[in-house]
Amino acid sequence: MPFTHRIATAADIAALTAIMDKAIADLQRGFLTPEQIRSSRTVMGIDTQLIEDGTYFVVEENHEIAGCGGWSRRATLYGGDHTPGREPAPLDPAHDPARVRAMYTNPDYARRGVGRLILELCERAAAAEGFTSLELMGTLSGEPLYRTYGFEPVEWIADDRGGAPVPLVRMRKSIQL
Repeated sequence: MPFTHRIATAADIAALTAIMDKAIADLQRGFLTPEQIRSSRTVMGIDTQLIEDGTYFVVEENHEIAGCGGWSRRATLYGGDHTPGREPAPLDPAHDPARVRAMYTNPDYARRGVGRLILELCERAAAAEGFTSLELMGTLSGEPLYRTYGFEPVEWIADDRGGAPVPLVRMRKSIQL
């Protein structure tokens, strides 16, 4: 059965949080140390602003969540509700890239096209609102997907707000529909 997708609602938050926790724990192994995985929980997680804005997608197969992710017309580049330094100011589509945010794949569905589908949905939705480029902060495990989809690295950082420094890469791409 092919994947279906829909806009997330507040009723999805508990299930999405469980998928995010599982994805952080399982899909970061081999890329991060156990300490970095624990630390990454400080800078990753659910951002309910995306759900409130109607820009967060749920991808399902047979009513099971295969993944989630979205885009934003706000300045925050990454992080969950609990992450310090969030910036909810609106972006200007004429000058700013839309943000691709909070992408997580249920480990049971890894490498089956869930992430690519979410990126396509985000790109189409951002383009429909006049954005001409996308930007994201990728994890090391997500970077290969983002490169394949056309994102280019712009900046490498290490976010140590959770203790152990978590390597991340800021990436951009022009919207091409």
